Amino acid sequence: MSEKIGRNDPCPCGSGKKYKHCCGQPAAPAAAPAGSHEGAIALAMAWLAQHHRKGFAAALQTGMDDAVLEICDDNEDEARAAMAGLDVAVRQALHINLVEWLLAEGDIQVKDGRQRVAELLLGPRGPLLSTGQRAWLEQHARRPLRLYDVTEVVPGVGVTVCDALATDQPPLVVDERAGSQSMQAGNQIGARVMAVGGRHQFSGAIYPFSAWAGRAVQAKLREQAAVPNLHEEDDILMAGLTIIESWLAQHLRPEPLPEIIDRHSGEPLLFISDHYAVRDWDALTAALKREPEVEGDREAGWNLLLDCDDGNTRSLATINAKPGGDRVSVSYKTATLAEQGRAWFDVLAGGSVKFELREVSDPKALMSRMEGQAMPQAKTASNMPAGLDAETLAGAVETAIKRSYKNWADEAIPILEGRTPRQAIQSAPGLERVKGLLRSYEDGETQQAAQQGRRAISYQFLWDALGLRR
Repeated sequence: MSEKIGRNDPCPCGSGKKYKHCCGQPAAPAAAPAGSHEGAIALAMAWLAQHHRKGFAAALQTGMDDAVLEICDDNEDEARAAMAGLDVAVRQALHINLVEWLLAEGDIQVKDGRQRVAELLLGPRGPLLSTGQRAWLEQHARRPLRLYDVTEVVPGVGVTVCDALATDQPPLVVDERAGSQSMQAGNQIGARVMAVGGRHQFSGAIYPFSAWAGRAVQAKLREQAAVPNLHEEDDILMAGLTIIESWLAQHLRPEPLPEIIDRHSGEPLLFISDHYAVRDWDALTAALKREPEVEGDREAGWNLLLDCDDGNTRSLATINAKPGGDRVSVSYKTATLAEQGRAWFDVLAGGSVKFELREVSDPKALMSRMEGQAMPQAKTASNMPAGLDAETLAGAVETAIKRSYKNWADEAIPILEGRTPRQAIQSAPGLERVKGLLRSYEDGETQQAAQQGRRAISYQFLWDALGLRR
């Protein structure tokens, strides 16, 4: 039986080195084909662990500590408490993402001072790399971490993204099997997009943002871009750190959802619908026809209108006949309008209708579902009556959606840089953004319909209005 060789014993190969520094070293990762980039990151990490273990570990810990302290306003006690309460999955994602950032843009302490990690890896004393691995690490060091809008998702296959800041850049189709399982159109992500064999891939680290947080980091990045640094590489570094810190801040110090305000009244926006059973359609129709401020008919619905001081006309209430012909709903956008409107409509309609229930939906609830926060669902003033079934509710939602989006194609939209959808589709990037917006509407409606136990309402009428094909 052969005798076990100690790690500090002379190597039996006769090199004169200790066994641990010669044949006793851990086996190197299997060599990749010359043109393949597979294994580049693992090989880089193995080399750093062997040659710069302390410097890399210190840089990683410093990066993590600095990011958390920045978020916690340099309060060390709060930073420690925040990290202690961080979800294990988020902590692991933070570690992976910071490692990837250090490989691309970070620097570590070496004997001669601080040196960029990418230069160490690609230098003459770096790891033995295949042609493909070297090309990947070179590109990895050049590609900046940027913010993207997700405009299309094919789960398990890939995503289409548009640059959230350089809005004139063409959309990119990115191969991404794992990440595409949890993304939705309308999301924003921080990522490094790599070009590989005529296609695109994410470099590995992905920073997903909630809808609200994504718009906030987009605004912050635009502010930074408006005041550029002397050296472009400093701007790239600052933008990357902003994305990382903003992503982590969602988990350490999530911002409260904003109050959504009705721009005319200044009140919180609510979606309020009063549901009535109709006893006498002729009497109700005649009463509405007599009102000078009411326009419309039974087929298209009625609107109670107000002429505003700014020259515009505002709808105070929307009245819609429900599918089935024996019910009507009256919808309002604020609590005050609902209280005033209820009194007005009850007097107007008299005995031609019978009140059944009031349904109140807070738009913040929908936002919270997008943000992943728990919020109460829509409340009703009484139990849903047997006659107000899922199809009746679906009909009411469909009427409301089509009325709300009636002029959507020609309305200026902030997310489209203040352009209308019809204007935006004149360019390839704008076309993809409009399609992404429509897909996000459809995804949101699908989720809401499932929660309410009704069929989802199609947004095909908006695609048709713009002459778009899916």
